Amino acid sequence: MSEETTSSVVLDNRRYWEAMAPYRKGETVESLLSGTSVLNDHERAAVGDVRGRRVLQLACSVGDEALTFAQLGAHVTAVDLAPSHLATGRAKAEVLGLVVDFQEQDMMNLDQDVTGFDLVFISWGGLCWAPDIGAWARLVAQRLNPGGSLVVSEHHPLWEVLTVADQGQLSVSGDYFNSGRDGYADPLKAPEITRTLGVPDLPHRSFVWSIGSVVSAVLAAGLTVRSLQEFAEPDMYPGLGDGAGSLPATYLLTATNGRTQP
Repeated sequence: MSEETTSSVVLDNRRYWEAMAPYRKGETVESLLSGTSVLNDHERAAVGDVRGRRVLQLACSVGDEALTFAQLGAHVTAVDLAPSHLATGRAKAEVLGLVVDFQEQDMMNLDQDVTGFDLVFISWGGLCWAPDIGAWARLVAQRLNPGGSLVVSEHHPLWEVLTVADQGQLSVSGDYFNSGRDGYADPLKAPEITRTLGVPDLPHRSFVWSIGSVVSAVLAAGLTVRSLQEFAEPDMYPGLGDGAGSLPATYLLTATNGRTQP
């Protein structure tokens, strides 16, 4: 994808997310104050002890994971395209008494001073907004400290292209090998808020990155893959019945930067 095309896609997607952002509140302040972690057990194990570490969350939305990292003692920077998302995150941080550096930035074109991180984290529904998986992985590698880690916790691309049809049968509603998509053939693959808000009548483009393309991009960027786990989430295949537990719905990839200090 050309640089001009990528910029156009990012601009369209910013408008799309900004249209939805006022309706996306995430976890309540009360829930976060009670010590509720929005990271699941697998994510907690993958990120390890973040106390005193510099953490970058990409496509942070309203910043719930970033706030959790700050509660765990990390120094956190969180970026997103939609300013209203970031405003929600800043408001929560103020009430919680937490310091998170929320920045309005495109994760494909970060400012040069957004660098030097011990952990880069991106969660469900984030990576699908990267127009170029190879360029994305190279950027992450450049911003990681030597020995730093990348953790990707994401919807499984197989889930992205499978739809539960009538009588609990699966149908193919997307192309696993052709990444770009405009809109969603299966509304369950769209952002959750669209199920109540309705899909904004704005152009937007997301991407289904196969497991092979993600792993290959991470390796080509010079990172070392440490683990790749796939998980069943039966609730993500509503109506399929017992077979829903036999299919992957999410995955978790961890990789490290093996560069040594200059």
